[in-house]
Amino acid sequence: MSDITSFSSDSGIHRSSLEREISTDSLDTLKAFDFEAFDSLPAHAKFSFASLLTNILHLDFYENGDEETRDFSLQVLKKVEETCKLPYATNQTLYQSLKGNTISNDPTVFITNIKEAVNDGYHDVLMPICNLLTSYLEGGVYDARFRVFLRHVCALLAVNWETFENAEDYFVKQLTKEQYAESKENIKVRLRDQKIAKIKRVALISVAGGIGGILIGLTGGLAAPLVASGASAIIGTSVATAGLASATGATIFGTVFGVAGGGLASFKMNKRVGNIEQFEFVKFSDNVSLHTVITVSGWINRNSEICAFTYPWRNLRASNEQYALVYESRYLLELGNALSYLVSGVVSAAVQQTLMETALHGILTAIAWPVALISVAAIIDNPWNVCIARSVEIGFHLAETLIKRVHGQKPVTLIGYSLGARVIFYCLLKLSERKNSRGIIENVILLGAPVTASQTQWEEASKVVSGRIINGYCKNDWMLKFLYRTMSAQMSIAGIAPVKFKNSNRNKVANYNLSHIVKGHLDYAEKLEEILDALGVKIDKHEAEAFELTNKEDLESISIRN
Repeated sequence: MSDITSFSSDSGIHRSSLEREISTDSLDTLKAFDFEAFDSLPAHAKFSFASLLTNILHLDFYENGDEETRDFSLQVLKKVEETCKLPYATNQTLYQSLKGNTISNDPTVFITNIKEAVNDGYHDVLMPICNLLTSYLEGGVYDARFRVFLRHVCALLAVNWETFENAEDYFVKQLTKEQYAESKENIKVRLRDQKIAKIKRVALISVAGGIGGILIGLTGGLAAPLVASGASAIIGTSVATAGLASATGATIFGTVFGVAGGGLASFKMNKRVGNIEQFEFVKFSDNVSLHTVITVSGWINRNSEICAFTYPWRNLRASNEQYALVYESRYLLELGNALSYLVSGVVSAAVQQTLMETALHGILTAIAWPVALISVAAIIDNPWNVCIARSVEIGFHLAETLIKRVHGQKPVTLIGYSLGARVIFYCLLKLSERKNSRGIIENVILLGAPVTASQTQWEEASKVVSGRIINGYCKNDWMLKFLYRTMSAQMSIAGIAPVKFKNSNRNKVANYNLSHIVKGHLDYAEKLEEILDALGVKIDKHEAEAFELTNKEDLESISIRN
């Protein structure tokens, strides 16, 4: 994969706001979805656009991809051909380019032709991209690889990624503008269909996720005209867009935004799975989006579950649709208390400073640990080992949840710290073992991950990530080294060292040394916003200041779910 994708603020990744209004004028954004304007582009401009897309597909997916990835490339190329409506002979040329037979090493000519053909304004450059997006969504799937692909297209055409995300939000906002309730007649049809064919799921969509229960029933096609009227507002009532409004609005609602009433917001573990006692999601944003973010905390410090799992992420603005995984709170609370106890009185500040400096130079051994620390090891070892084991099961279960597309047919970004990062890592490993697991995960951020830095396992995990994996580590994290002290001295831990690659997957993993921010393992929670900001992840700094607490004991009473 090319190195176009970046988590820097310049690239604009994760630049959505939780409740952002479209920053550009609605008419300009509307213009980006104008099918007629796109169809009227000169043939050479469409050919240049299709050729640029084919070049990116070849370099980022086809050239070094496996069979499944190459199939994806061919599917996207087919959609490009349908969108650009080029002659058969031209399409054959594009096919050969995808295979690398006639690939152009310099896309400058293509880019110039596109910009010259759409030179009426900034959003005209966005127009061909948005038309391709709309065409792709007609299939009812928003593959994470396709979103990564579009990010690369935006980069080459100098379209700011935040502007594209604004367009995505506009699309969703217009599509969900009209609110409809499921009729009694539709309910009867749905129940009848469920009884007759249990293997078929009825598309019962909660447009507002967990914040309103505004239901749209699409059973029997009875509600399709209603959805169509909402979809038609996206780009007007032109003849060119009538097909989209009537034929794909229901499909987009029924698959992209999730099924069974409310997607992740309504998902709960109905029965115990293995040793797992708790597994559910809580939404801490008020909108829906074409991409979802799931956060996973590594421990909690208060009994109020919802607050404890969402509070560290309260100012995250990575998407308009954000969820926190709530899991095994009893054990994570015990672990959180043990970690706090360990640094609050047992180990003095002076000793912690010494340990930090020693860990930085990599000379900690079994005989280097202070007696005071070893004497209370049992207090931390037991909850840590319990959570270490359960995090693997939670990760496997998260993988099963995602592969069922409970969240919908759209990209997911996973962010976690400490044991939360471990949950995510084992989720990726499980996904790598399953068929049809590609195109679910867009990006991953692992902070202070208590997992191996083994190249083999990271290569497997990276196979199911369409974009990038951030490995945020701290070289002087003495606590993580202490918790892993019984492991082999040869074992490298991702949370305290970079992960190294020797093949093409190395471009998927970006190591980030957080030692200038993180001074101890607990900082991953306490300085989370500073860490995310350093990684280029969107946070609301104004809200961060407003939520600053003067009394930490009030933590359990705070809720960010408005």
